[in-house]
Amino acid sequence: MTSTAGQRSTLATTERTRLSLSDFEKELIRLDQGEDESKNILIYGDSNAGKTVLSGTLPERTFWLVCEPGFKSAVRWRAKNSLAPHKGARRLTNTAEAWAAVEWLEYKERYRKLDWLVIDGLSTMQDRFRLAYAAEAFDINPTKRQHRNLPDRPDYFNTQNFLKSWIPRLVDMPVNLLITAHAYRTDLSDDAELIVFPGVQGKVTETSNAISGLMDATGYLEAKRLRSKQTGESRIIRRLWFESPQNRQRKGETDVRYIVGDKFDCLGRYIDSPSMLAIEAKINGEEQ
Repeated sequence: MTSTAGQRSTLATTERTRLSLSDFEKELIRLDQGEDESKNILIYGDSNAGKTVLSGTLPERTFWLVCEPGFKSAVRWRAKNSLAPHKGARRLTNTAEAWAAVEWLEYKERYRKLDWLVIDGLSTMQDRFRLAYAAEAFDINPTKRQHRNLPDRPDYFNTQNFLKSWIPRLVDMPVNLLITAHAYRTDLSDDAELIVFPGVQGKVTETSNAISGLMDATGYLEAKRLRSKQTGESRIIRRLWFESPQNRQRKGETDVRYIVGDKFDCLGRYIDSPSMLAIEAKINGEEQ
């Protein structure tokens, strides 16, 4: 019969339980060096609001992790404006590819050759990751699943928890990070306010809030029609909100609340016709 001590010795653990003081001190951060840290920005909005084109205004040393064909609009925009192309892109359709992307960037510190990393279409990426989990589970044991394209509860949990580990690993890299996502909307109850939040599913807004909390700024981008008081003519502009838009009421209901924020405290309530270079200049305190 195996002893209790013998049973304990066979237990495996992956948790690191001790760290030397010298190793701890190596990672100390001087607070007066905060401005040298990388920037992490999330921009979300409805389809065709201009999120990907906005990403296209980043400098040349930018690499894209994509899940939608829309990033081609950024390529066309740069060509139209006689700008050099970005470094490159990689499509991600499952979590294995997503994790390999992180390891590829970390290998020989490839990220140091970049100014920005873009995750374009996080909402669609999450959907594809979830469906990939479902398909794999069905292929392994079809008797336990109704259909390979029908995700089950574990697939949702796996996808949410993967994003909670994958995104922080990208945030920890010393490279600027821009994430784009769709806008989701939800009512928490019949008489509650409408909440508009970055399109990442998981316990209503819990997973979305967790990812937004990792960002230095979260903005809501909309294509807004404005009419000139002088001429009466109207035009479409792109407006990027970093404070919740006011006076947005639906008939018979309370205000609409947007998940937005600016930890830099320099971007203002909103920016019209935004570009990433202008946003970065504001953050750096440079003259426009």
